[in-house]
Amino acid sequence: MFDNSSAHYAGPFRVLVQLDPEQPKVGNNTLTIVLHDKDNQPVTDAQIKAVAEMPAMGTMPAMPAPATIKHTSKGMYEGIFELSMKGVWPLTLEIRSSSTGDARLEFDLTTSRPGVRLSSATDSIIPRAAARSGFELSDKMIEAGKYRIQVRVEPDPPRVGKNKLTVIVNNEKGQPVQGAKVRAVAQMPAMGSMKAMNAPASISETTPGVYNGEFELGMRGEWLLAVDIESGTLGHGDLTFNMATGQSGLELATATPGDISHYTCSMHPSVKSAIPGSCPICAMDLVPVTKKEMRSGSISMDARRRQLIGVTTGIAEEKQLIQIIRAAGRVTYNEKQLTDITLKFDGWIGKLNADFVGVTVTKGQPLFNVYSPELLSAQQEYMEVLRRKGKDDSLLRATRQRLRLWDISPTQIRKLEKRKTALEYVPIMSPVSGTVIEKMVVDGSAVKAGQKLLRIADLSTVWVEGQIYEYEIPFVKAGMDVQVVLPELSGKKLSGKIAYIYPYLEGDTRTAKVRVELDNRDGLLKPDMYAHVHLNINLGKRLVVPESAVLYSGDSRVVFIDLGNGRLLPRKIKTGLRNADDIEVLEGLDPGDKVVTSGNFLIAAESKLKAGINQW
Repeated sequence: MFDNSSAHYAGPFRVLVQLDPEQPKVGNNTLTIVLHDKDNQPVTDAQIKAVAEMPAMGTMPAMPAPATIKHTSKGMYEGIFELSMKGVWPLTLEIRSSSTGDARLEFDLTTSRPGVRLSSATDSIIPRAAARSGFELSDKMIEAGKYRIQVRVEPDPPRVGKNKLTVIVNNEKGQPVQGAKVRAVAQMPAMGSMKAMNAPASISETTPGVYNGEFELGMRGEWLLAVDIESGTLGHGDLTFNMATGQSGLELATATPGDISHYTCSMHPSVKSAIPGSCPICAMDLVPVTKKEMRSGSISMDARRRQLIGVTTGIAEEKQLIQIIRAAGRVTYNEKQLTDITLKFDGWIGKLNADFVGVTVTKGQPLFNVYSPELLSAQQEYMEVLRRKGKDDSLLRATRQRLRLWDISPTQIRKLEKRKTALEYVPIMSPVSGTVIEKMVVDGSAVKAGQKLLRIADLSTVWVEGQIYEYEIPFVKAGMDVQVVLPELSGKKLSGKIAYIYPYLEGDTRTAKVRVELDNRDGLLKPDMYAHVHLNINLGKRLVVPESAVLYSGDSRVVFIDLGNGRLLPRKIKTGLRNADDIEVLEGLDPGDKVVTSGNFLIAAESKLKAGINQW
């Protein structure tokens, strides 16, 4: 089951890890851990905490996927974790055993490749002293409001790439503070034409009062590290450190208690101070952030900063919302105009005239001739009855009808009467005009009654089948006007209508098929050509904002309202339908509200750092 060569060593443990499925998928995944000590004896008393977590990206918060790990057999532990989307999900294992010790392992895990890859392994989860209740205060514990805080970065000195951040939070009595909101971001200030660089840390509480996370530095140089702590009983605490790659340790810049929440720089929001002063980066005067602003989440932004980060605004307005559906399509045969050529008797093919796939035939044209003892006998019987009885006899009519039922045409029967001798090889005529798209016989082939010999397609009309997504199905109705674009024909556009919507979904793609019928008398459209099917759907008058105004934060949708006088207020909204340019607003805005449409990602980052508002 396990390849021993893939064992990992962390502290006192030998660890094997397996995933089922081997390549992680969106949904439930089974994690199996086999645990031995250094003497290769199974460890049976371990408590294992396992979390796969997609790091925060922009305004999207980190998404943890914890697994409940249980001991299933001697030294074997299993649990299930659920991934909610495709991407990179670093996996952390924290192992505690009263008999063996502690360890922490981190793995690279992604839905795009099988297995896990070890990224780090340590012989402890946190320093033993820090794990004790009432961590002993030292010179490294910093006062910030009602908190006593210690901050460490590993490795020391920090490096370009990923760095680990540990924040130990105690109260004034030295007791661990559990359940606090801890946020941190490293920022390299703007220099010349280079914009400021932010490296946010995704932080979670690993043990009571100990918070761990990771941030990634994009380049060498000096960085500011801002740490923000909030809990319901102790309020707010903020610290700012000077930090540099290649330089050991953190240098405290500010630690903020204060009645005013703190002072900050409007150009560099990671700079925080408990007292008025100037920004150590740009020398601008620091501005106060009030507790009211902290609660509301509103921020101030002067004209210079708005211009610097490119803030533009738009208006929430009621207008016609046009949804454009663009579906991938394919040209295919009109199934109503397919004809199979078969015989109603056994025989042998003589000369095959329609002798290759793709040949064009016309109605009444000989496709091939065929020898059949049954058909030859029927012709001879007809001629014999004709000689004896004359043309009005009922027996003659019956024998003629027999030939007709075998698809011998009236014209061929008249020729037989004039010729007065039966044909050994009878020509079989094409019943339709079209193109041969399938051929199952050659000269001399033996054929059976009912066997498909040829398939002919009338290409004067063709179908285009488009694939639409599940959420688009309610908007699409039969009879709607569509535009078919043919990219391989210089983007030629053809107009048509939705002829049919198939009543099922394609299992692999979860899409529905729609059919458009197009005239093709000029032969321009070839089966299996790629096409794009465009539908413009008028959804009626709706309250909308520009698509760029809406920020996504987990399940929340947020816009920034421009209140005037440099004030910006984040507000949750409920959204509805959307197109490429606009999003419908169901709740949260009124017509005429002015919203920020660009620069809002940077404003969101600043609002988070300044206020830590509930929206985020």
